[in-house]
Amino acid sequence: MESNFENQRDSASVLEALSSDRGRLGERITAETWWAAPAQGLGAALIVVAPAAGLAWAWLPFVLSVGVFVGVEVLFRKRSGFGITRPAGPRGWWLLVALFLIFFFSFVLSLGFALFGLTGWVVAVAVAVGVVTALIVVAYDRAYAAEVRRAG
Repeated sequence: MESNFENQRDSASVLEALSSDRGRLGERITAETWWAAPAQGLGAALIVVAPAAGLAWAWLPFVLSVGVFVGVEVLFRKRSGFGITRPAGPRGWWLLVALFLIFFFSFVLSLGFALFGLTGWVVAVAVAVGVVTALIVVAYDRAYAAEVRRAG
């Protein structure tokens, strides 16, 4: 199979086009951060605050959180034209590990506060997790965009 690609462009213009495409991908990723990061922070806060709702109503914040996370993913794919299935590089992996650890220990802390009836502290932990999650999502999007721009 013969390709006419070599005849149309030289290697320098091909590399320039790839670099330009990576730059546009990076811009599309970070363009959605302004709404996706706070929404994901809200989703995380809903999960962490669930123990404060009591045993009978704890399912409601979980369901709302799943709705937020699924909605963010669907809307991100619709607006940006692609989905992110895994981190692009090591910084993204480290940010996800940090987010998971913060989220896990905050949920355990929230459960402990709820067991002792300290609902105000559960809400405080949930708010803190929401803010930290939003900040980590912003950092993740920026790291992902930078790693996509440098790929290859």
